[in-house]
Amino acid sequence: MSFDVNPKDISVAEYLKFFGNQPGGIVLRWQFAGDHGERLSILEEALDRCYSRLVDTRGLNEDRSEDELSMQVANMLSASGISARHDRHINGHCDIVVDAEDGFMWLGEAKIHSDYSWLADGFLQLSTRYGTAMEGRDHGELIIYHRAGNSLNVLTTWQDRLFANHPDTELSFDIAQPKLFFRTVHKCPNSGCDFHVRHTIIPLMHAPEK
Repeated sequence: MSFDVNPKDISVAEYLKFFGNQPGGIVLRWQFAGDHGERLSILEEALDRCYSRLVDTRGLNEDRSEDELSMQVANMLSASGISARHDRHINGHCDIVVDAEDGFMWLGEAKIHSDYSWLADGFLQLSTRYGTAMEGRDHGELIIYHRAGNSLNVLTTWQDRLFANHPDTELSFDIAQPKLFFRTVHKCPNSGCDFHVRHTIIPLMHAPEK
């Protein structure tokens, strides 16, 4: 794309019109976010980019721990201009915490899938330890690192088990292939307000046949 003016003279609005989906655009959009909902949308877009990079380098990450993978995600977010910290204390050590000066706070709890009880522990940590569901702090994510193949089947099974064990939890967005996430909402035990969780699985199997 070419411009008739010096790029230095382009306004922020013009820049975002053409480059808003690029890393530099994400930085600006995060800085100028008008409300918590817009901020959440930008964050999830950035998270999806981070997850894609983990998938693209899964052969190099096959021996990484939950902490090491989550630290990579937090570092990538920080490099995008989004304030993210790994293992921050929020009534416990939350894997990834993103906050902003307008009171926004997002919580991410990560698990390498070994069994479904381990995922259940992560959901309970988000629900009963970290989450408050106060204004701007009513969204979190269960991040599932999965290395065994057929991640969609694992995510579907996890959805079924979650609702069987937590009938008070409602589905707000079902799995829509090829998206590898679903969304739930439930009453936060602490505040009594709605807490929203995105359950995302990241397919990290590395078993090349050649």
